[in-house]
Amino acid sequence: MRHEVLIRTSGGRLSIIIDDAFCQSLGESVYRNREVVSLFLASWISLLADSPLSPEMKPKRLYRSFLKRIQTVGLKAIILGYSDLAHELVARQSLMGSGTSIGDWIDDFKDTPVFFEYHRFYQIRDVKLLDFLYTFLNFGKKLDFIDESFNSAAFRSWLDVEERLGDLLLPEDLTSYLKKILLKLLPTFEIDDLRPKFGPGSVQERGVVGRIGKLKSLAYDPIIDRFLFHGHIGKYGMGEDLGISASSVIPDPSSWDPARGISSRISRLMFVPKNMKTARSICMEPNTLMFFQQGILDQMLRLIRGSEYRNFIDIRSQDRNRMLSDIGSYTGDIDTLDLSAASDSVSVDLVKRIFPPSWLIPMLATRTGSVYLPDGSVYNLRKFAPMGSALCFPTQCIIFASVCILASLIYTYETEDESPARPLFLDWIYDNCLRVVRSLPYYYQYNNHQLSPMAVYGDDICLDSRLTVIVKSILTSLGFTVNDNKSFCGSQSFRESCGGYYLDGHDITPLYFRIKGVRRQLAPEHVVSHVHLINAAFGKGYKNLYRFLRRTLVTWECGGRYRNTNSSYISIPYVSDPESFGIMVASTPKNNHLETR
Repeated sequence: MRHEVLIRTSGGRLSIIIDDAFCQSLGESVYRNREVVSLFLASWISLLADSPLSPEMKPKRLYRSFLKRIQTVGLKAIILGYSDLAHELVARQSLMGSGTSIGDWIDDFKDTPVFFEYHRFYQIRDVKLLDFLYTFLNFGKKLDFIDESFNSAAFRSWLDVEERLGDLLLPEDLTSYLKKILLKLLPTFEIDDLRPKFGPGSVQERGVVGRIGKLKSLAYDPIIDRFLFHGHIGKYGMGEDLGISASSVIPDPSSWDPARGISSRISRLMFVPKNMKTARSICMEPNTLMFFQQGILDQMLRLIRGSEYRNFIDIRSQDRNRMLSDIGSYTGDIDTLDLSAASDSVSVDLVKRIFPPSWLIPMLATRTGSVYLPDGSVYNLRKFAPMGSALCFPTQCIIFASVCILASLIYTYETEDESPARPLFLDWIYDNCLRVVRSLPYYYQYNNHQLSPMAVYGDDICLDSRLTVIVKSILTSLGFTVNDNKSFCGSQSFRESCGGYYLDGHDITPLYFRIKGVRRQLAPEHVVSHVHLINAAFGKGYKNLYRFLRRTLVTWECGGRYRNTNSSYISIPYVSDPESFGIMVASTPKNNHLETR
C-alpha cells in the first residue's frame, strides 16, 4: 500500500510517501495493520497542512520531524499522548474561578507539530484554532487498529467488573426508592401484541448468517414458551384455541417443536476494536433469544414513549443530549456525566430489585445467564445483560433516568418546607413523585428556583448541576463507576455528550479517522466510511484532507464484484472550481472503477 501526499510549504512543494516500508519501521503490530495505518498517516499529514494559520508557511522540516517522531516514539504512544493532550486542553478551560479562562500554559505542546497554533490560540483564544487543534490531536483516537493484546486487556477489565458485581452489596433504602419510582412511572408490561423479529447483528450459533439462516436455526425455548405464552404454543399446541396465534409470533411454527431441538441459552464473548488503547467486549446472543429480545425491546420503547420517562429518554435521537450539553458549556447549569463499563455494571440483582414484576418476566425470560469465554469454558454472568443483548441499552437508560429522578426528589424533599410533620421519604415519594417529575422542564429556561432539564442516552447523562453530587453518590452505591476524566461539571466551560463536544457555546466536535475495512481492494464498509469522512472534511473546510481522501477513493482498486459497475455512485461534495477551494488538482487514471457524482 502506497500513498502520496502533496503539500505546499514555505520551501516549495513537498511530496511525502507513506508505504509498506515506512509502516514496517513502526513495528510488527503496525505492519499487520499497514493498509489502514498508511491511509491514516497520509490523511493526518494532509490535515496538518490545513492549519488556519498560513499552512503554506510551514517548513518542510516540520512534516519530516513529525514522521520521524512517530518512528521514534511509536504510533500508539503518539496517538494516545495527543488525545490526552486534547483532553487537557479543553478540561482546563473554565467559565470562572481561575486566573485565566484558558488555563495554565501546557508545555507538552512544544513536542507537537501544532505548537505554533497552540501559542497563537493562547494569545487570542480563537475558536477556529481550537477546533483545528482538537481535531488534529484526536484524529487517530478511533483508528480501526487490531491488536491481540487489546483483547487480553479488555478481558481482564471484563472479569474485574464481574468480580466487583459479585462483592457488591446493594443498599436497601436506595433500591426501595428506585422500585417505588419505577412502579409509579412505568406502565404495565403487556405481551399480548408481542412481535419478535431478527436483529441485524451476528448470533451465538456459528455459521448462521442472514435472515434465512436465522430462520432455519430458530429453535424451541421452554422458558420463553412457559413465561411468555404459558406453554400453549410449543408444549401443548393449544395456542389457536386460546387465542394465541403461533403464526403471528413464530415465522415457521413447525420449528417451534421441542422434538426438533432446544435453543441454547449461552451467549459467546467476543472483542471488537474500540480505540488505540483497548478493545470492546460484546456478547453474541443465541438466535432464539435475540429473536424475542427484539420484540421485548419494541414493547419497552413503546411503553417508555407513553410514560413520564419520555421527558428523559429518547432512544431514537441523541440531539437533546447534545443540545443540553451545549447549553451547559456556557451557563454552567447543566453537567454531563459519563460512566465506565456502564452496560457491564448493571447487575441482575439490581434489575430484580427495582423493576416491576410485569417487566421482569419478559426481561428475565429472554436473558442469557451464561457466556462462553474465549477459552471455551462457561461462565455464569452477574450482570443483567451484556453489550450485544437488545435489552442492554433500554434497561440502563431506565435505571439512570430513575437515578436522576430520585436525585431530584431528594433535592426537592430537602429544600421544601422542613416541618417536623413531614412524612418519611419513601411515603413522600409515592405522594409527590408525579408532581416533581412533571414540574421538570423539557426545554431549558433560566430559573434559579427550578431544576434544569435532564436527558439520558445510555451512559451519557445530562443533569442539573445541583444534582451532580447526589447522582454520583447514588451511582457509586449501586456499583457504577463515574468516569471523572470524561465528566464535566461546575465552572468548566467544556461539555461532552453523545459525541457532541462544546466549549463555551461553540461546537468543537472533532473529526475522527473512522474509515473501516481498509484492505487492498475496496469493500462496502470502506466506501461508506471513506465518503463520510470526505463529506465531514468538506464541511469543516479542510481542503487538503478533502482533496487527498477524494483522490484516494476514486483511484482505489476494486474487486471483481464491484469493477466497472455503472450503478455504483458515491456522494461526494462537488466543487466546480477546485482552485477556489484551495485544492491542488492531481491527475487520476482514466479507467476509474467507481463513478462519482
